[in-house]
Amino acid sequence: MKTELDLHGYQVVEAIDIFVVHYNQRVRANDFSPISVIHGYGSSGGGSKIKTALRKLLEVSESNLTFQLDPWNKGKTLVFPVSLILEGAGVISTEILDYCRSPRSQTKILGRLRRFGDVKVKRILLLLEKQGKLSSTLKGKYRIYVKI
Repeated sequence: MKTELDLHGYQVVEAIDIFVVHYNQRVRANDFSPISVIHGYGSSGGGSKIKTALRKLLEVSESNLTFQLDPWNKGKTLVFPVSLILEGAGVISTEILDYCRSPRSQTKILGRLRRFGDVKVKRILLLLEKQGKLSSTLKGKYRIYVKI
Protein backbone atom coordinates (compact mmCIF):
# COMPACT_ATOMS: atom_id res chain seq x y z
CA MET A 1 0.00 0.00 0.00
CA LYS A 2 1.11 3.60 -0.60
CA THR A 3 3.36 5.07 2.08
CA GLU A 4 2.77 8.63 0.86
CA LEU A 5 -0.59 10.40 0.66
CA ASP A 6 -0.74 13.73 -1.19
CA LEU A 7 -3.71 15.91 -0.16
CA HIS A 8 -2.83 18.95 -2.33
CA GLY A 9 -5.68 20.28 -4.44
CA TYR A 10 -8.52 18.99 -2.27
CA GLN A 11 -11.00 20.94 -0.20
CA VAL A 12 -10.32 20.59 3.53
CA VAL A 13 -13.29 18.33 4.33
CA GLU A 14 -12.56 16.12 1.32
CA ALA A 15 -8.83 15.91 2.18
CA ILE A 16 -9.52 14.84 5.77
CA ASP A 17 -12.04 12.22 4.64
CA ILE A 18 -9.49 10.86 2.13
CA PHE A 19 -6.89 10.63 4.88
CA VAL A 20 -9.26 8.80 7.26
CA VAL A 21 -10.28 6.26 4.61
CA HIS A 22 -6.64 5.66 3.58
CA TYR A 23 -5.50 5.36 7.20
CA ASN A 24 -8.26 2.87 8.10
CA GLN A 25 -7.62 0.79 4.95
CA ARG A 26 -3.99 0.44 6.05
CA VAL A 27 -4.94 -0.57 9.60
CA ARG A 28 -7.49 -3.11 8.33
CA ALA A 29 -4.74 -4.60 6.12
CA ASN A 30 -2.46 -4.82 9.19
CA ASP A 31 -0.09 -2.29 7.61
CA PHE A 32 1.21 -0.19 10.50
CA SER A 33 4.10 1.38 8.60
CA PRO A 34 4.34 5.21 8.73
CA ILE A 35 2.20 7.28 6.36
CA SER A 36 3.84 10.38 4.96
CA VAL A 37 0.97 12.86 4.53
CA ILE A 38 1.69 15.78 2.19
CA HIS A 39 -0.56 18.70 3.12
CA GLY A 40 1.52 21.76 2.20
CA TYR A 41 3.06 24.25 4.56
CA GLY A 42 0.90 27.29 3.73
CA SER A 43 2.37 30.07 1.64
CA SER A 44 1.13 32.71 4.09
CA GLY A 45 3.34 31.26 6.81
CA GLY A 46 0.38 30.44 9.04
CA GLY A 47 0.11 26.84 7.87
CA SER A 48 -2.17 25.39 5.24
CA LYS A 49 -5.84 24.82 6.02
CA ILE A 50 -5.44 21.10 5.36
CA LYS A 51 -2.42 20.95 7.69
CA THR A 52 -4.37 22.70 10.45
CA ALA A 53 -7.42 20.41 10.07
CA LEU A 54 -5.23 17.30 9.86
CA ARG A 55 -3.36 18.25 13.02
CA LYS A 56 -6.63 18.74 14.90
CA LEU A 57 -7.83 15.32 13.75
CA LEU A 58 -4.53 13.72 14.75
CA GLU A 59 -4.58 15.39 18.16
CA VAL A 60 -8.08 14.15 18.99
CA SER A 61 -7.13 10.68 17.69
CA GLU A 62 -3.96 10.34 19.77
CA SER A 63 -5.22 7.13 21.38
CA ASN A 64 -5.32 5.58 17.88
CA LEU A 65 -2.01 6.83 16.42
CA THR A 66 1.14 8.88 16.88
CA PHE A 67 2.42 11.58 14.57
CA GLN A 68 5.23 14.06 14.06
CA LEU A 69 6.09 16.89 11.71
CA ASP A 70 8.52 15.73 9.03
CA PRO A 71 11.82 17.21 10.25
CA TRP A 72 12.95 18.06 6.68
CA ASN A 73 9.66 19.27 5.19
CA LYS A 74 7.10 21.47 7.01
CA GLY A 75 4.51 20.53 4.39
CA LYS A 76 4.50 16.89 5.52
CA THR A 77 3.38 15.02 8.62
CA LEU A 78 4.41 11.47 9.46
CA VAL A 79 1.57 9.38 10.91
CA PHE A 80 2.18 6.10 12.71
CA PRO A 81 -1.01 3.98 12.75
CA VAL A 82 -2.05 2.03 15.85
CA SER A 83 -5.80 1.38 15.52
CA LEU A 84 -8.84 2.46 13.48
CA ILE A 85 -10.12 6.03 13.71
CA LEU A 86 -13.69 7.25 13.22
CA GLU A 87 -14.52 6.99 9.52
CA GLY A 88 -16.91 9.30 7.74
CA ALA A 89 -16.76 12.06 10.33
CA GLY A 90 -13.31 13.60 9.69
CA VAL A 91 -13.53 17.35 10.15
CA ILE A 92 -16.89 17.23 11.94
CA SER A 93 -15.74 14.85 14.68
CA THR A 94 -12.53 16.82 15.09
CA GLU A 95 -14.42 20.08 15.51
CA ILE A 96 -16.90 18.51 17.94
CA LEU A 97 -14.14 17.04 20.11
CA ASP A 98 -12.17 20.28 20.03
CA TYR A 99 -15.26 22.35 20.92
CA CYS A 100 -16.31 19.95 23.69
CA ARG A 101 -13.12 20.30 25.70
CA SER A 102 -15.50 22.34 27.89
CA PRO A 103 -19.05 21.09 28.43
CA ARG A 104 -21.37 22.18 25.59
CA SER A 105 -25.05 21.72 24.98
CA GLN A 106 -26.25 19.93 21.88
CA THR A 107 -27.91 23.18 20.82
CA LYS A 108 -24.59 25.08 20.98
CA ILE A 109 -22.79 22.30 19.07
CA LEU A 110 -25.45 22.25 16.35
CA GLY A 111 -25.31 26.04 16.09
CA ARG A 112 -21.54 26.07 15.74
CA LEU A 113 -21.53 23.29 13.12
CA ARG A 114 -24.73 24.18 11.26
CA ARG A 115 -22.84 24.24 7.93
CA PHE A 116 -22.70 20.41 8.09
CA GLY A 117 -26.40 19.91 8.82
CA ASP A 118 -28.09 18.92 12.08
CA VAL A 119 -28.75 15.28 11.12
CA LYS A 120 -25.10 14.58 10.27
CA VAL A 121 -23.79 16.34 13.40
CA LYS A 122 -26.25 14.46 15.65
CA ARG A 123 -25.21 11.15 14.06
CA ILE A 124 -21.55 11.92 14.73
CA LEU A 125 -22.31 12.98 18.32
CA LEU A 126 -23.85 9.53 18.87
CA LEU A 127 -20.88 7.78 17.24
CA LEU A 128 -18.38 9.73 19.36
CA GLU A 129 -20.34 8.90 22.49
CA LYS A 130 -20.53 5.22 21.52
CA GLN A 131 -16.75 5.20 20.93
CA GLY A 132 -16.19 6.65 24.40
CA LYS A 133 -14.70 9.91 23.14
CA LEU A 134 -17.61 12.03 24.43
CA SER A 135 -19.85 11.70 27.44
CA SER A 136 -23.25 13.27 27.79
CA THR A 137 -25.62 14.08 30.62
CA LEU A 138 -28.98 15.78 30.88
CA LYS A 139 -29.01 19.14 32.60
CA GLY A 140 -32.63 20.13 32.85
CA LYS A 141 -33.97 19.79 29.31
CA TYR A 142 -30.53 20.15 27.68
CA ARG A 143 -28.13 17.37 26.69
CA ILE A 144 -24.58 18.40 27.61
CA TYR A 145 -21.51 16.85 25.93
CA VAL A 146 -17.90 16.89 27.10
CA LYS A 147 -14.76 15.30 25.66
CA ILE A 148 -13.45 12.39 27.73
